[in-house]
Amino acid sequence: MMRLTHREYRLITSLVVFVVAWILFVFGIRPALERLGTLNRVIPEKQNELEQLNKKACEYIALYESIENLHAKIDLQEKTFELLPFVESLIQECGLTKNVVTMKQIVSQLETDYDETIVEIKMENLTLRQLVDFLWKIQSSDILARSQRLYIKKNLTNTNLLDSIIEIRNLKSSQI
Repeated sequence: MMRLTHREYRLITSLVVFVVAWILFVFGIRPALERLGTLNRVIPEKQNELEQLNKKACEYIALYESIENLHAKIDLQEKTFELLPFVESLIQECGLTKNVVTMKQIVSQLETDYDETIVEIKMENLTLRQLVDFLWKIQSSDILARSQRLYIKKNLTNTNLLDSIIEIRNLKSSQI
């Protein structure tokens, strides 16, 4: 067996310590540092995604509550309510009977439990004030009826007057 000098023994020990340190660094410390770098980069992205998800959840809850409120309003509405006679009474109340050219009603089933009634009114020779008053009466009524579409143009014969097509919608429970 060979005898090693004190200097050779220290050199071999230093070499073994260096190799062990290098192996520890390559297989332990460097992957951990890379993983930490990756996590430091990914964590803010995931936090941003979480904030976006929370915002979407709040929007969903608000929309769900809005739909539930709408269902409750529809259920509270009189079962015998009809949109066409209601609109006709508003037209008479506003003094617009002579301005109505056509009025038609369309009923369509939205879901198995709800129907939508649409009344389309074409009126001619209106003043802006008459039109606004009529729309205000619809919007401010206790009935769940809203003007969905409104088309306005100047009257061809008298430019101070307006011609209009108004679409009024009402949701109603189809369960009686």
